[in-house]
Amino acid sequence: FFFFDCASSTGPTVFPHRLCLLMPRASKSPARSRSPASDKPLAMRRTPRKAAPPARLGDGDNWGSSPASKWAPPPEPTPTKPAERGKALFDAEDSTAKNKKKAKAGGVLQWYRSRREAKPWVYGLLEGAAFAAAGELVATCIIKQQSADPMRLLFFAGWGAVVAFCVAPWLKLLSSLTLSRPSRLLDSMGKAVLNQLTMTPLLTLVFVAAWEVMLKKTPVPELATRGVGPISEPFTDRYKRTAVFWLTADFVNLLLVPNNYRFLVALAMGAIWAVLSSHMTT
Repeated sequence: FFFFDCASSTGPTVFPHRLCLLMPRASKSPARSRSPASDKPLAMRRTPRKAAPPARLGDGDNWGSSPASKWAPPPEPTPTKPAERGKALFDAEDSTAKNKKKAKAGGVLQWYRSRREAKPWVYGLLEGAAFAAAGELVATCIIKQQSADPMRLLFFAGWGAVVAFCVAPWLKLLSSLTLSRPSRLLDSMGKAVLNQLTMTPLLTLVFVAAWEVMLKKTPVPELATRGVGPISEPFTDRYKRTAVFWLTADFVNLLLVPNNYRFLVALAMGAIWAVLSSHMTT
């Protein structure tokens, strides 16, 4: 390209200082500075594309089991009466209240269980006293239709704590023993009989002696001087009834109840026996 000077009569005149503007310059772009070998594509598809027709909704997908001409809108919900709506709301509120009570009761039981696991002996004594005192109240106030005697109530509460203190380790020892390995039935029966021959007569003797001293006001020196004569007759009569009741209760407890709940079941049976014992004892 040349620039002409139209005012000159001698012909075209080239301006050298403008030739540098027409010359191509070297590019500084990194894309143009690559070697020809780097222009090859980084990845090439080797498998041909499969041309498939577009899928149609309802064909082969088990979505529409009938032709479109037979499709119908869903039925409208039946309007409920105001009374039915009110009853449904009441049932929902009642269910919510029951769920809250269950959750609260579950929280209380969980709290008591954690406390009992932390101090099993303390809570075991309290449970034994509570069960025995409850049995005395039921026998006196409900069965006999009499007013509660504070001394009898205190005696049965203390007796329940003593029984819980003695029965807890003894029941744990019985659960660890194996008297008959092939038969669980014979094993439970043997343990129940063993309990009636060892722990039951000992506790019965202590109960009769404590009853003579605390409620019948028999002095301890006089009781020791007279020997076992004053308590032999009530002991024999009470031991017969105690052995019959606790033989059945221990057999069921050892046969059917898991180890973790045997002590609580024994306390519950003790409450039933406290009702019978209070009713029989005068």
